[in-house]
Amino acid sequence: MNKFRIIIHKSACLLLGLLLLGTCARVAWADALDAIKARGTLIVGVKKDVPLWGLLDPSNGEIKGLEPDLAQLLADHLGVKLKLVGVLTSERTDAVLGGKVDVLIATLSDTPERRQIMTLVQPHYYASGVNLLARKSEHFKEWTALRNRRVCGRRGAFYNRLITVTYGADVIALYGNDLSFAALRDGRCSALLHDDIAIVSILQKPDWARDFEMPLTSLYHVPWSIALAPGERGGQLEKITSRLVTGWHRDAVLTKLEKKWGMPPAAYLKEKQISWQRKENGKWFCGDELTERSPLECR
Repeated sequence: MNKFRIIIHKSACLLLGLLLLGTCARVAWADALDAIKARGTLIVGVKKDVPLWGLLDPSNGEIKGLEPDLAQLLADHLGVKLKLVGVLTSERTDAVLGGKVDVLIATLSDTPERRQIMTLVQPHYYASGVNLLARKSEHFKEWTALRNRRVCGRRGAFYNRLITVTYGADVIALYGNDLSFAALRDGRCSALLHDDIAIVSILQKPDWARDFEMPLTSLYHVPWSIALAPGERGGQLEKITSRLVTGWHRDAVLTKLEKKWGMPPAAYLKEKQISWQRKENGKWFCGDELTERSPLECR
């Protein structure tokens, strides 16, 4: 009988603990959004070294690009001011987990590892693959040609290890884009691993297009997510951001920003726009918001 009472007592304590944990989590979610509104400012981490997406202008200290524009749209939606925090690839995770930013919109690929430690908002807002920015004289034709070749990359990029293990490349992960681009120009690397959409933007510049190319078929196409702190999973900030992203797809906001920044049209955005604008029997195919029952085409 005593053992039975002990088991019941332990079970009751466990249940109470779970209930309290859920309550605390809901309070934390509410507090996060309340804190932003009480502060009157949304703090968003964006890239500061990627042309067109987020680039710091040293002359005035402003960060301009498509993702800072998205951050402004989110701040406007919440009715608060915007503060941008520039981050490098290697700094993104710490910025979220350390509470340096409320939201991260910084070319962040959605990977299983990142889902475990951060809240990754769906639907995704963009996608990219990995490719090479290489000097034309290197004559790269296949990924297998990277074996034992020194290739520059950036710290924190998920594909560094994949390229090393799969193709035998000697990937040198540098701290930021400025360092990796300089190493490539100086001939210290045979090529540079980078997101293909970023390479496309770089090759729009005549001084790069003259001597460099993107010679291979892109690999590891992965969608991008807006990231929040892990405690925001299921909370109001995640829900509000998710609904806003669905509106960006449905209203072609993202494709309009592509045109504004002179980017080539992305097939991914076109596909998502078609899905979110689609109707069946007078109702939205994807629904009014993303849920577990939403078709895969809408995610």
